[in-house]
Amino acid sequence: MGEIKSAWELAMEKVDKMGKLSPEELRQQKEDKCRSIGQGLAEKYLSGSSLRDLKLDLDRHKGEEGEQVRAALASKLIDAIELGDAERLAKVAEAISGLKLKGEDGLAAAKGEIEGLFAEYREAEQKKRREVETAARGVLHQLRISGSAIGGVNPEVVPEWRSDLDTIAQPYRERLDDMKAKLAGSSA
Repeated sequence: MGEIKSAWELAMEKVDKMGKLSPEELRQQKEDKCRSIGQGLAEKYLSGSSLRDLKLDLDRHKGEEGEQVRAALASKLIDAIELGDAERLAKVAEAISGLKLKGEDGLAAAKGEIEGLFAEYREAEQKKRREVETAARGVLHQLRISGSAIGGVNPEVVPEWRSDLDTIAQPYRERLDDMKAKLAGSSA
């Protein structure tokens, strides 16, 4: 009777038949692994993990691997900056400067510019909100609904609000994307 082989033995035979990976394929696998680790660390941090925990996780990776993980982490953090989300911007800035990641100088300089962009966007959004509220109050007044019968007008129930807000936000998003691209270039 023939010998029964384990799944491991069968898999190893297939691997031997396939041949070895080229140096380029090994390098690419290593880069992909480091990128995945860096992105995972960034997501963990942005989801609420502390800077101390992030530093401990990052310290597990040394040498060239550590540099690649740090670069992927910085890239993912910069990419996570969202229009109008000042809290996230502060968290990203804290991580990049606290961990001395590449791009630290660029982010410190750009942080004020990004905060200014956020302020401009907030102002444009508030202006549009006031316009929608005024228009809604006008409609309610025509329907003879006024005074204490109206508490506040919620612009988000107006069907056009979301599309108007997206239209307002588009140029600000483009400017933010340009700033993030510059930051990502300085962290590479």
